[in-house]
Amino acid sequence: MNFNLVFVFYSCLLGLIVGALASLFLALSNLLIHVTWTTIPEQLDTPFYPFWICLFGGLLIGLFQTYIGDYPRTMHQTLEEFKTTGRVAYEGAVVKNTVAALLVLTFGASLGPEAALISILGGLMTWAGDRMTWTLQKKKELLDLGIGAMLSTIFYAPLIGVSEALEDGVNRTNFKRTSIKVLLYALTTACGIFAFTTLNRLFPHEILFSISTPNVNWTVEVMYFLLPAVMIGTGFGYLFLLFGRWTDSVARNYPHPLGLALAAGAILGLFGSMSSYFLFSGEQKILEFSRIAFDQSVFFLISIAVGKAFLTHVCFSFGWRGGKIFPAVFSSTAMAFALASVFPYTPGLLIAVSVAASCTVILKQPFVTATLLLFLFPLQFFPFILVVAWLIHQGATRLTNHTTRTT
Repeated sequence: MNFNLVFVFYSCLLGLIVGALASLFLALSNLLIHVTWTTIPEQLDTPFYPFWICLFGGLLIGLFQTYIGDYPRTMHQTLEEFKTTGRVAYEGAVVKNTVAALLVLTFGASLGPEAALISILGGLMTWAGDRMTWTLQKKKELLDLGIGAMLSTIFYAPLIGVSEALEDGVNRTNFKRTSIKVLLYALTTACGIFAFTTLNRLFPHEILFSISTPNVNWTVEVMYFLLPAVMIGTGFGYLFLLFGRWTDSVARNYPHPLGLALAAGAILGLFGSMSSYFLFSGEQKILEFSRIAFDQSVFFLISIAVGKAFLTHVCFSFGWRGGKIFPAVFSSTAMAFALASVFPYTPGLLIAVSVAASCTVILKQPFVTATLLLFLFPLQFFPFILVVAWLIHQGATRLTNHTTRTT
């Protein structure tokens, strides 16, 4: 990335826009969620309300998919479009992405807002770039910075953007370029978080993306359970991915948007009628859940973990598009609490390494995973999180390379 004052100015301005965009979008989605899930049920006495409202949401989403198009775009689609064409479509697409994402979030999908926000950001960035005659390289650099700032802002993880730069530069020899990239990510992220937190004070909101872990009370016995915790987390990560492959296969064999969306709504509504923890992405519920987790049965915790992982992919594959990172962390945390409730030796550490292993398998980025979890757990656990994330990634990479060579 070129380091000059004009580009630094644009980077900081981009960060402010990203933070404001994220705050306004989440405020609007939270308002719609409150009306749909609190205000309306208070006025109606409807049995099995979650089932009927999710089914109605499936109808709206299915009709939108059928007559408007395949929205909201996923993060992968946005990045692939930019890589292929050098731009992200914005003529009408920004509005379509916004409306589709709000439908998905409002009706309780087990998905997060990050994918929709990045597709919206990509469209706005392309619109601005067209009017300022930026080069393709400049557009790419600013889009990269914007995505890093967006992820850092909505996940309350300031170092995600920096870790993205480190992931890209870890195998490079151009350390000067990598250091400049890290600095620009840091500036953009700082501006994004400033704008996000400032605007958030204007809207009522709950504490997001925080986990309550037991006080750190080190015990020798925990060393015997670290490996099982890592293995369980790793296994759950692969189960999460397996659910995705299965639901994608079902969706390919039944390519009817309305039917798929209605099926997802019915399944989501059935699960939501059993527990509200199955609904939504989990960032607003994870703190509450972690406070009551040790009072629940192991069966309940495992059910929440597996059920939420399954629902995330049902929603995503069947047309309720959104981000998978928030529900991946929530479901991984539920599974980790199940383990820690059985082996209560420094339970916070067992939870941390299990979640780190699971999320590394799912995200495939060890530094991003570590920085995502940095502020979720006590700082004393971070070295363990970082080592586990790195080891899991190295093992997965070698396994993939070995499988490729043998086939």
